[in-house]
Amino acid sequence: MPGMNFKLDRRVFLKAFSLSALAALWPGRSEGTVQFQNDERFPSHYIQNRDVPGFFIRSANPFPGVNMNEWVLSVKGLVENPTVFQYEDLFGLKMIKQTSRLKCVECWSAKAEWEGFHISELIEKVKPKPEAKYVAFSSADSYYESYTIDELLRDRVLLVLRMNGSALSPNHGFPLRLIAPFKYGYKNIKYITGIEFTDDRKRNYWADFGPYSVDGTIQPGIDHPLDFNKKPLPINGGEVFHFFDKRPDIQRKG
Repeated sequence: MPGMNFKLDRRVFLKAFSLSALAALWPGRSEGTVQFQNDERFPSHYIQNRDVPGFFIRSANPFPGVNMNEWVLSVKGLVENPTVFQYEDLFGLKMIKQTSRLKCVECWSAKAEWEGFHISELIEKVKPKPEAKYVAFSSADSYYESYTIDELLRDRVLLVLRMNGSALSPNHGFPLRLIAPFKYGYKNIKYITGIEFTDDRKRNYWADFGPYSVDGTIQPGIDHPLDFNKKPLPINGGEVFHFFDKRPDIQRKG
């Protein structure tokens, strides 16, 4: 597949094969997905317990969800003002709404309305040093991902708190996830706990444990959108738009 960095050692092959087999056997569910109804770790004002229709759910590791009594967002590294944010702090940032597709390397895509903030809001507060060129993300489920700062500063990249008008569900990355519409879904890290500004490029989870590249930019080819009965449709590469999608319109609040 174009844009993929394949590795053929036995460990990588077995892990990639097992995840593909699970996806085929149980489409729409992730291995280890857990529901959290009436769980004291998820106060009712934080989250509505539901899955979002029209999406397959994929996770690299079985994960019971984030304990909100312990969760914080740590922003550190090559910055003048390392900062720890509480969940409520993030809602004081300028909120942006956009509708965009999540495109999976399994060839499907699904559309949602996302609401969150631009990383420039964090940059203004922590003030990265001139030598900072990259950003490494860490998550509560031991996943990790990396980007250039320039990639994250693109207009339609959001750190997301809400999906389709409600708080993110546990399956979709509560309390915080990334949406970068021009990257494959594995680049859109969920359950974010840490953001680190660095001067060198870190690797990502699937470059270390699977067949996918660090870059992860969507390549030209065929998409099978779930909201259009998986009809095979051509795509040009980069962010996916189909003829039945409205063109992107960013609605800024505040």
